[in-house]
Amino acid sequence: MPGHVDRARAAGMMEAAGLDALLVVSPEAFAWATGAPAGVAAGWRRLGAAMAVIPADPGQPVGAVASDLFAPSAQAAGCAPLRTHPIWPEALSLRAVMRDGASAAELVAAATADRPPGFARPATFDRAAALAELRALLSDQRLATARLGVEFSAVPAADLAALEAAIAPARLADASALLDRLRAHKSPAEIALLRQAGAITEAAFHAFIPAMREGATRPALGRHFLDLVQQHGRDATAPVTAWEYVGFGTSPWSSPGGLQRGYVIKVDVGAVVGGYSADLARTFTLGPAPCLAKEVFAPLLDAFEAGRALFRPGTELRKIHETCLRTVREAGFPSYARGHFGHGLGASIWSEEWPFTAADSEVVLEPGMVMAFELPWYLDGIGGFIVEDMLLVTDTGAETLAGATLPRGLVEL
Repeated sequence: MPGHVDRARAAGMMEAAGLDALLVVSPEAFAWATGAPAGVAAGWRRLGAAMAVIPADPGQPVGAVASDLFAPSAQAAGCAPLRTHPIWPEALSLRAVMRDGASAAELVAAATADRPPGFARPATFDRAAALAELRALLSDQRLATARLGVEFSAVPAADLAALEAAIAPARLADASALLDRLRAHKSPAEIALLRQAGAITEAAFHAFIPAMREGATRPALGRHFLDLVQQHGRDATAPVTAWEYVGFGTSPWSSPGGLQRGYVIKVDVGAVVGGYSADLARTFTLGPAPCLAKEVFAPLLDAFEAGRALFRPGTELRKIHETCLRTVREAGFPSYARGHFGHGLGASIWSEEWPFTAADSEVVLEPGMVMAFELPWYLDGIGGFIVEDMLLVTDTGAETLAGATLPRGLVEL
């Protein structure tokens, strides 16, 4: 599949920043830029396993440096030029040299005939070899003297000097924030994956509610939700995984023993489809809700409703944060403090990605952004509380991708 870069938007942002191209180096951003997996060597999160170059000119394709094992995926995604470097597995395609009567040794010899003398595979991957291919790629793209925007946030300090030396005389500039802004606007394909993740999460959530009964243990509940995601994700168009933060009791951090009447239950979960994560949360009590739980949850729900009404194009995220914080404080909790009331959703290392609904955020909501909006509070001695929906900003407001059919209140089971 092709990558998810809005090339016209990227071109405008690069022009404003004085950049000739973007150099993408994190595994998740590589997949976003190319539509191909970064590959197993990217698991070490060191520079060089997989890199993509996005020229400012939208007419030029995205180029890539990929490991030889994952080069076919990058080629199928349309990366051009494509440069490769070897990693540790010996994996060969023999299809082009197959012939009747040939021995395995003859076929392998034919498939490796163009290897240079003394070819050897590295223990993991060879950073110097990968950076040499990056230098060649930039030359292929006529960017050898360009000003490159790179996500410095994903370049280990141990690798920066080697990167600078490899691309000289090209120059580097930090484009971490620029890439965040680009990735915050989801392509139709990304929205489709997030929509699937949200629907699977909500369906699994409904099926999960009956399992919250007296005596249930935290490990069993967690496993059950993950199993439900697999059941409800059978028809997904991409691989499905999931995560869960299910907890109960008077402590938000531990759930000893079995579920008992009067306990507060926090369910914060998400299905992940093709690397794109949903995020959905609700709070329950087993049996009648304790008075303290009601006192805590009521202002959270009021703040959620007030903030949810602001989710539309043109709203500053800091305005939503201000509204939520003020609502809780004016309800009798003037010391309440929380750094953000939600975050972007996509395919990052975990379920929370930029932008954040925070007091210092200058981000303005725009159509195509997918956000998790949440009102949590963790009070050791009473329990963990949260209400959270997954929202897609549209031209006129926000569509709920996960949470629309679940009650937002404190549900007594």
